[in-house]
Amino acid sequence: MKKIGKSQIITILSLIIPFIAVIMFDRWLPYSLLSHYKFPVLDNPPILKQYGASAETLAFKTKDNINISGWFIPAKTPSIVLHSRGATRQDMLEFSLPLWQAGFNLALIDLRGHGRSGSDYFTFGYHEWQDVSGLIDNLERRHITATNDITLIGVSAGGAVATSAASKEPRIKRLVTIASFADLNDAIKQQVPLLPEFWRNRAIKEAEKMAKFDIAEVSPMRAIKKVKCPVLIIHAVKDEYIPFENGKILFAAATSKKEFYPIPEANHANMLRLAKEELKTKIIQFASK
Repeated sequence: MKKIGKSQIITILSLIIPFIAVIMFDRWLPYSLLSHYKFPVLDNPPILKQYGASAETLAFKTKDNINISGWFIPAKTPSIVLHSRGATRQDMLEFSLPLWQAGFNLALIDLRGHGRSGSDYFTFGYHEWQDVSGLIDNLERRHITATNDITLIGVSAGGAVATSAASKEPRIKRLVTIASFADLNDAIKQQVPLLPEFWRNRAIKEAEKMAKFDIAEVSPMRAIKKVKCPVLIIHAVKDEYIPFENGKILFAAATSKKEFYPIPEANHANMLRLAKEELKTKIIQFASK
């Protein structure tokens, strides 16, 4: 039997390794859309002490049987703040605690697939609206005052969840979206422009099967047409991750009383920090009407 030479082995490996890499990449793509590393959540983040706030633990099941974890920070007027994809409720404290100082109750949850909440998948609002509805049910069971006057605030992908929830949940009386995409399919195309279309579509179809959702239904620009409460659309002018045009599309699609607030000189990563005070003022004005 003829021995395989070193050069032949290298040639074989040069053919096999890329093939294996392609297979692994193909299997990874659907998971990259639906799941991510679950960042830990501290029991008592130091920032709470800085503000003199204390957080009560929230824990409940959604109607589709997902365990949701969160915090309630009591004040006077209810406000629910939803984090972006890959973040947790803890990441929203720096942004939302100034609202608490101004008299807003804060209800912060880890959306499914994040932090301490259950599920391995995140579907950008297709299922997650139930996390918000379940939270409001929980607050009502706890006899939290004024749960019929809720302002729902969603940041980035949390804005898509908030829009979905507001289109289905009449107990939400005001909606604020900050840097939300207008349509998930379009957002995926924009963020992976070099990925061949057939590969992108294949990954999406597999993701839909895995998480039992329909990506065509994850469209805030369509959902916002069903929202009856007043809407405040906020977007950073220099946002390249979710371009500014998305905010304008959402504003144009909204049919209820609406306001649009651009954040100049800010991008997706720094908007909450750079515009902290002006966002606080704008949201308080909007929520007080």
